[in-house]
Amino acid sequence: PRLCRPYRAKTKGKVERVNREIEQSFLAWLTGEVLPPRPTILDYDRLAERWIEERVLPRRHRTTQRIVSEAWAEERRLLTPVPTHVLQRLAGEGEVGPVLDIVDAGLRRAGETVEVRPLADYEVAM
Repeated sequence: PRLCRPYRAKTKGKVERVNREIEQSFLAWLTGEVLPPRPTILDYDRLAERWIEERVLPRRHRTTQRIVSEAWAEERRLLTPVPTHVLQRLAGEGEVGPVLDIVDAGLRRAGETVEVRPLADYEVAM
């Protein structure tokens, strides 16, 4: 497992599959859950973790026929951190930090309006 370039034909389907899984499985599962009166990002994060534990990890992968949790445990050992030079390039100004530019303006259509807000506007889930 390693970083891959966005929008590569080889990885496009894999990325889209995750989005479809969230839309069709997580959101359907979420409608049956009891939410607090004013849910926070942390509440949704906890629910997503529960969904992964209850629904995603125990299932059998369609292609490999392996249990997802077993494959993930094996793959997790092989994962390497994102290289510092990649983080520096993304953060800019020589500082190392998370990817802050969520919307890639270069990939947006001309004339499309996009709202960009600083991450400081969001609640931090710890």
